[in-house]
Amino acid sequence: MLEVAAPDFSLHATLASGQTFRWRQREEWSYGFIGRNVVKIRQEGDRLLCHSSDSTLTPDRLRHYFALDLDMKEILSSINVDMQIHHAITRHRGLRVLRQEGWETLASFICASFNNIKRIEGMIERLCQAFGEPVSMNGFRSFGFPRPEALAQTSERRLRSLGLGYRAPYLRNTARLVADGRVSMTHLQQVDYDTAKAALMGCDGVGDKVADCVALFGCQKYEAFPIDVWMERAMRYYFRHRRATRKLLHDYARRHFGPYAGYAQQYLYHYVRHLRLA
Repeated sequence: MLEVAAPDFSLHATLASGQTFRWRQREEWSYGFIGRNVVKIRQEGDRLLCHSSDSTLTPDRLRHYFALDLDMKEILSSINVDMQIHHAITRHRGLRVLRQEGWETLASFICASFNNIKRIEGMIERLCQAFGEPVSMNGFRSFGFPRPEALAQTSERRLRSLGLGYRAPYLRNTARLVADGRVSMTHLQQVDYDTAKAALMGCDGVGDKVADCVALFGCQKYEAFPIDVWMERAMRYYFRHRRATRKLLHDYARRHFGPYAGYAQQYLYHYVRHLRLA
């Protein structure tokens, strides 16, 4: 078992904040994937306890995935610039932006387009069952995320049969771009935000919001500020008497919150959804 110090961190808020779709709660443990490793993890105070199906998962890899190496006090201080974000931080402090695998993030958010979280989870689970490699640990059985080559070679009809609907050709075509090396997720993690977003929007099925989600969650571009209907509601706080396009909202957020606007987005998104669901 791995044990990692996790100060200023909330495992629950992080996994429940809409940035990942493959974690499941079983009693006091959360089961999911870090890369190709299936893990079960729980938080006890300022510690994370983790079991993995693969001994190659190290404490450093765990800290990297959960962004425990970042100074949350500094990040939250930089975005805590108005009362709405202040309330969000106070209520959900410890939420961190995961460092997820690029291809999985890209494919997942193509599936997430105009969808709710429950349906997204079901869609991705069916994809993994159909094209992923089986894995198990301590009675938890699941499937790894499909490699781009597997989805690039399948038919649109097969993907539609898994419930992807109009997203099927988008996912297959984008898988081909990644499988052929025409889109390199490793390269996109190394370039600046604007370059990465432009490249992502050249993929089928990737518009402004999906590109920002992938840039933030899969490429660690913390100035990315994904905007969906929940964020449009949150941003009414700043544009009470004005109509605002998504571009205007996005540009304002980058100026208002600075280089960690993506963290502000996650706190506001989770805060607004929590208020509506409470």
